[in-house]
Amino acid sequence: MKRRLLPLPIVFALLFAPLQTASDRAYACSCAPTTVEERVLSADVVAIGTLTSLYEDRMTVPFKDGEIGIVDADGVFAIDTYYKGSGPSDIAVDDPPDGGTCGFVSSDSVGQEAVLFLELSDGEYVTHICAGSHFIYGDQDFRAETIAGIEAVTGPGQPPDGPPPQASPPQEEPESPEDEHAVSTPWAVILPIAFAIPLAVLFVPAFLRRRGGGH
Repeated sequence: MKRRLLPLPIVFALLFAPLQTASDRAYACSCAPTTVEERVLSADVVAIGTLTSLYEDRMTVPFKDGEIGIVDADGVFAIDTYYKGSGPSDIAVDDPPDGGTCGFVSSDSVGQEAVLFLELSDGEYVTHICAGSHFIYGDQDFRAETIAGIEAVTGPGQPPDGPPPQASPPQEEPESPEDEHAVSTPWAVILPIAFAIPLAVLFVPAFLRRRGGGH
């Protein structure tokens, strides 16, 4: 995955939030409060889906007078509903590492449903905690409340763009009258011959005897 610029909220979090060091000091992401409407309007895509798998990327972030390396776990989500924008049923979502850099995807979240406020950047879906993306962790009341707040801005959601419709199997064309005639023609020849043979057996000998008696 290509190296990307971090959003300003994440840069501020990196510069001013104390990072975890060897002494195990805690660090946290700090975001300005926003309403659901503000999150929806700021996002290019709003969706709800389940984290199905992870892929990891190593990145560097500024730290004191140098840089430190961080393993960034991003995720693939199976989308259930799009509330703003549209897209496929499975999308790869790029977010910063969890913790002080405002990421929210981690190995503990695989199989969990999430509300996603996404930015489209160079064809990639990008998000972070400050955009409003978060996991639901099975809290159905919280899920219903969150969706109601989104739908108040966007209206009802839509399912993902499905695969192209499958072509219908070819149907056999009905036989034309010429075909029916072609099929029935042999019987039109065979049946008269079949009737003619017994008649010949019956009448030809009698005809021959009668003709012979006349001489």
